[in-house]
Amino acid sequence: MADIARVVGETVTLKRSGANYLGLCPFHQEKTPSFSVHATKQFYYCFGCGAKGDVFRFVMEMEKVAFPEAVRRVAQRMGIPVPAPAREEATSPEAKLRKALEEIHEKALGFFRKQLQSPEAAPVRELIRKRGVTDEAAAEFGMGYAPGGGDALARFLSKEGFAPNVLEASGLVLKRDALRRDTGGHVQEYKDRFRGRWMFPIANETGRTIAFAGRALGADQQPKYTNSPETPLYTKSRVLYNLSRAREAIRKANATLLVEGYMDAIAAWQAGVQNVVASCGTALTEQQVHLLTRHAPEVIVSYDPDSAGVTATDRSLGLLLAGGMQVRILRLPGKLDPDQYIRESGAEAYQARVADAQPVFRYLAGRALEIHKGKTPEEKLAALNFVLPYVASVPNKLIRAELAADIAQKMDVSTGLVVEAFRKAAVERRPMVEAPKSGSRIPNAEAMLIRLLLDSEEARQGIGNILEEKGLLEMLESRTIVSTLLGMIAAGEQVPDLASLADRLEEGQQRLLAEVVFDNEAKPVSVEEINTYILALERKQLHRQRLALQRRIQDAHDAQDSRLALALLREQSELDRELANLI
Repeated sequence: MADIARVVGETVTLKRSGANYLGLCPFHQEKTPSFSVHATKQFYYCFGCGAKGDVFRFVMEMEKVAFPEAVRRVAQRMGIPVPAPAREEATSPEAKLRKALEEIHEKALGFFRKQLQSPEAAPVRELIRKRGVTDEAAAEFGMGYAPGGGDALARFLSKEGFAPNVLEASGLVLKRDALRRDTGGHVQEYKDRFRGRWMFPIANETGRTIAFAGRALGADQQPKYTNSPETPLYTKSRVLYNLSRAREAIRKANATLLVEGYMDAIAAWQAGVQNVVASCGTALTEQQVHLLTRHAPEVIVSYDPDSAGVTATDRSLGLLLAGGMQVRILRLPGKLDPDQYIRESGAEAYQARVADAQPVFRYLAGRALEIHKGKTPEEKLAALNFVLPYVASVPNKLIRAELAADIAQKMDVSTGLVVEAFRKAAVERRPMVEAPKSGSRIPNAEAMLIRLLLDSEEARQGIGNILEEKGLLEMLESRTIVSTLLGMIAAGEQVPDLASLADRLEEGQQRLLAEVVFDNEAKPVSVEEINTYILALERKQLHRQRLALQRRIQDAHDAQDSRLALALLREQSELDRELANLI
């Protein structure tokens, strides 16, 4: 008999609850476990979404296969031999295509691995050696090589008997029209998507190859990585690289190490940190967070320390915290990514860094002060607003209070002020702490924005467009000045003349502009600081929209218009997703 707890446990972290097992449901997102497995009766049921069935139904739903294939896969897991079917099974066209795509990816995996041993692949083997990848790791991770000829894989797969529609659906080959020289007519040709690249197979949770990534071998070969397109097998937002291999290590450590790239994950694995997965250089998604929560409650984020990696870290934190995860951050010195750091400093040094990864809010307080300094009252306010949305996403008020005390100490501000700000943010969904109103001065962040638009060509080209395209100008107290300035830029004034700008303003606005321009205590401001401020404006704008929606929803309920209320609730859900992505 198949052990349902064993099969389900490959995908869901199960904990014993009396005579049964309990875990987070793989079929819907939840923070509190409601997915139960009865080992004796060989049955599962989710009290949250109602999903239910036996071990075969579970495999059918998780791996999108028909019943006979689910039986075979369960038998393989149990070590039970199953004879091949005597005839073609009556399955849906979608199921047949998925099965064919699974087979074609396994054939492609073998092809790429074999090609890695060819004379043409000698430079790749040398690159693998230089990157510190052992022969054992290269084999473990299924590394390969895509020949540079143009159609080597397409010809191989055709000889293996795969139909043209399967070749095209796999994403491994591209169909194009070619001109025949002998007749002048057109004929369809199939070319390899991956040519002359170092190949990395991408697997699903059960370890089946569903896609590939191909790395360039030289600076002249762009892009650096080419990935399979999305197919019936592969949706990139729902996959974490190396998860199938890392599952057991994740459960033992009760934590997941999250890195950016394929080589970062492989380097960490070789260094003995085998509870590692990678987001593959893409922005973390809600679906990926759901995968993480099913396997362990804690995640250690070890993204690249360059500006793109830091931004990716900041943006991922909102999703991880909203998913109820415990989060720690690993920042490596010397602007080295995990792969580089391990090669330079060794496995033990990286293991120690992972063990000492800092709690997320200590990291966020440090980032806020890194960007906003936190010396003047305005800077402290800006630093507080940087941290505020993250803390507001923490549902437990006692934890929020503890976080507020830590952050207040680090920022040297009143603990009571921070606690109250975070409380209001959580209860009233405020996007930021507002400074006291002053009729005689422009807010400090807006003054910095104006100075940057006057001084920086980079800001004029990018930030002005963002403010106009996203409708953020109306959020500014200095919108008259900024709008006039942007109008001059749009009219072709590459370096706007200050006198001309002042002439276009009324007397009161001229005085405010002069205060900004002649502020002797003003410090240089970077585009990064203003981008952080613009994110805060976007959050504020979305929160205003959300409050307006809530009023309309209440009006719809009062009028007993359930159809309108449901439509407005969908709009509110979409706004909430946008807010999560802006954190």
